[in-house]
Amino acid sequence: MTGSDSWHNEIAQRLQLLMQQPEERISLAEAALLIAASEYPALESSSYIRRLDGMAAVISTRVSSLTDPYQTITAINRYLFQEEGFTGNSDDYSDPRNSFLNEVLDRKTGIPIMLSTVYLEVAGRLKFPLVGVGMPGHFLVKHPYFDILIDPFSMGNILTEADCERRMRQVLGDSVPFHPSYLEGVSKLHTVTRMLNNLRNVYVELRQFPKAHQITDMVLALHPDSIPDLRQKSAFLIEMRRFGEAAATLDRYLELAPEAEDTDDLKKTVLNLRKTLAQMN
Repeated sequence: MTGSDSWHNEIAQRLQLLMQQPEERISLAEAALLIAASEYPALESSSYIRRLDGMAAVISTRVSSLTDPYQTITAINRYLFQEEGFTGNSDDYSDPRNSFLNEVLDRKTGIPIMLSTVYLEVAGRLKFPLVGVGMPGHFLVKHPYFDILIDPFSMGNILTEADCERRMRQVLGDSVPFHPSYLEGVSKLHTVTRMLNNLRNVYVELRQFPKAHQITDMVLALHPDSIPDLRQKSAFLIEMRRFGEAAATLDRYLELAPEAEDTDDLKKTVLNLRKTLAQMN
């Protein structure tokens, strides 16, 4: 095992422990900064936590006497998007930096789920109840008691259900039919898993397979028996010519999904991988 592998294994284990805590004790910021540490080993997470604390402290002086949730949202939006200048990165959406919380806080731009994380973390420090909304193609936040949908990627605009449906179709076309259930709140585990999936997709697009593999290991730390992720992990390992690990991963896949449509093909793949290993040794 290389030093890099050891570090990423440690990150995956720390993320797993964090996400095993009760929902109310899980910090999305801590989880997101752990993910960022996979790319930035020298990252000092505490300085970014303090930055979120400071942002919330400024807003707190403005909302302490407010009871109308719309006024509180307006105050948060004014500070984050007008004064601090946070904005969605539409010009370079696939830049990996958009998926790392430290970079989002430094550069004040990112993808929907990361700007939503900033919004949720600030609101949480204000004791203002918001939850993440895992709509396909575009992550949002909402006030669960008043059903107020907020889009941090678009300056904190408040959206209707029809707005959300239009937004989803802009991103995904008609491939996924809209359903109102997509606007329900999601768990922090769901949110962190989606962060990882987004980042992995970026690495695949950039053909950075070792990094995609490392992110997949983090997903598997949270979902050890995820059949699609085991399948994807094996593909990355084959691409990286780590044939023994690929065969072992496929063995686990076949154990969990013995009736899968590709079972016969994968059994042949495992056999070929082991033949290749034998010829190499």
